[in-house]
Amino acid sequence: MTQNELTQSLNLARALDLIVSSRIINGVLHVYNAAGQARSWDSFISDFPLERMQAMAARKQPRQAS
Repeated sequence: MTQNELTQSLNLARALDLIVSSRIINGVLHVYNAAGQARSWDSFISDFPLERMQAMAARKQPRQAS
């Protein structure tokens, strides 16, 4: 994952309310949900790859009239 993809993934995860914060612990990125539960980034991104979050965000957008 490139730096750009990581940034995009973190921003999408926050926008979709999947995570509320992140931090690095002993060199490992961890993300936290609204309940304060932590997951490693590798675990999170295996459940929510960038493409899945992009699709979720697209569905969340208001429908535009054709």
